[in-house]
This record gives sequence, structure tokens and C-alpha cells, in this order.
Amino acid sequence: MPVDGDGDGDGDGDANYQPQHAAPYWAHLGEFVRRSVEDAAPRTAYSAKALFAAATPLTLWAWQSAAMPLERDVIFSLSTIERFIAVGLPQYRSDSGRNTIRSRLLRMSDALIGPPVAPPELRPLGQSAPSAPYSGQEIIALKSWAIAQSTAQRKWNAEALLSLGLGAGLAGREIINLTVADIRSDDCGVVVAVRGERPRQVPVLREWERALIVGMRPEGGSWLFHENRESANRNLITDFVSRSTGKIQLQTRRMHSTWIVQHLEAGTPLVPLMRAAGLASPEALVRFLRFVREPNERGSRNALRDAAAEPR
Repeated sequence: MPVDGDGDGDGDGDANYQPQHAAPYWAHLGEFVRRSVEDAAPRTAYSAKALFAAATPLTLWAWQSAAMPLERDVIFSLSTIERFIAVGLPQYRSDSGRNTIRSRLLRMSDALIGPPVAPPELRPLGQSAPSAPYSGQEIIALKSWAIAQSTAQRKWNAEALLSLGLGAGLAGREIINLTVADIRSDDCGVVVAVRGERPRQVPVLREWERALIVGMRPEGGSWLFHENRESANRNLITDFVSRSTGKIQLQTRRMHSTWIVQHLEAGTPLVPLMRAAGLASPEALVRFLRFVREPNERGSRNALRDAAAEPR
């Protein structure tokens, strides 16, 4: 989804520029944004069109949502820009788009109010705090909820949902998109083939294999979870839980955290864990360390003492 200003106007920053989402407020905001872009454009490597696309939504958010005055040292301050990037761009589903907008705004800030005395400490994108993992008692409650479903079909769907979340760490969208053909079983256990943005093979934790093995029946539909449906409705899991027997707080993010933390506490090798989680680097795992229990000294010493690898 384009930000306000993308694809609007003639790109030269003159009177022909018209925003999309900020149009109702342009009579109040337009002069401030236009003058800011006109003054900043010659001092940056960006076109006026690119700066409009960044400055317009920033100004609208700061004025409308944060009640900030239309002053350059306020609107284009580093703190305002960082807050806007963190909460003011919900339509962006990837960090790359937010990073592009932030880069443009930082250059505008340099041009309009001067560069900072020291290099700014920017908040890393995509590093939001992870959800807390489920406790042992909460997992027991989730299992009891699955067993208590009103029909055999709903019971299996509930158990499969827990197996894919707690046993394989899958995201909600990944669970919804799975088909029966994406699950395979062999002498080494059950593996889930995840498609989409992060394609990978995920071995399922042993204790959660049973429901998925039972689910691989010839008479089953093409979808694995909630098979008798026509599409991959993004709210499918929420709808299923809300209509289920018994009240339960089930979140795929918490199931993912539980899966990650279990592997970290078990000492799963880093490279296989990264690949199963769909991670390109280990930095994303650092966020979960706060939930990892400290191993006892004897166990730690034995692990460090007995580490072995095949000679290269």
C-alpha cells in the first residue's frame, strides 16, 4: 500500500501535488509540507515526489494523532520520526518499506533542522518484544480444551492447531495455508513443509506428532486445518477458537514463543533451529533469551565438556 503522496501530483513539489489520505486536511497541512519539501529537496539525494511521500504521512500523524504543532523542529525531530516509524505505518507489512520512509525523513531532518551532534541511536525495525511462552499449567489447560470439543472433527482440529503451533512453531497464516500434502511421516518423525514467504521443513516435536499423523487420512480434504472450507480466511483460527467449547486464550504468537524457548532450553543446535524457524540470522532468537531458564551448573559443564563435531 503506498504512503500518502506516492503516485500523486507531478513529482516537482508545485501546486499540482495532491495527497490521497491527507486530502481532507490538506488546506491546513499543505503549506507546511510543501515548504518543507521545497527547502529540503535540494539538500538531499531524493526527489520532491519521494519526500512528499514521506513528509505527508508524518505530518498528518504528528498533527492528528499526537497533537503536535506544525513546527519543523518538532515534526522532523528524531524522536518524532522514530515514534512515527514505530506506530504510524500499520499498512506496511515489511521492514523494508518502513526503513525507506525513515531514511527519507532522516535526510529531511538533517536538511531542515541540522544533523545531530552525535549519531542517532535508531530503534531496530522488526525487533518488537516477543510474546511470553505458555507455562506448563497453561499447556495442560490447552490440551484439556482440545479434548473437550463437542465433536470428533472439532477435537481433531483443536489438537492439530496445538500441534502445529506448540509442536512446530508455525505462524497463524502458515497454519491456515497448510494442506494434507504438506505433512509427511517417516521413521524419523513428522515433518511439516511450510510454503509462502519463509519456505522450510519443520520437524515436529515428538509429543505433538500424534494428532498430525491421525490427520493424514485419505478421506481428508485438501486443507489440513478446518479442511471443509473454500479459502484461506485470515481470521480462521480466531473464529474457530471463539466458537469452540470452553473459553481459552489461544494465540499463535505465544505458541511460537513456547516452541522457540523449548528448543533453546533443550540446547537444540543453532543452525537447524534457525532453518526450522525460517530465520536468516540468529539475532532474532536473542529476544527470547529473557524467557529461557538458567540451566544447572552440572548440566552446563557436561554440555560444554561433551560437545563434539565431525572433523572437517
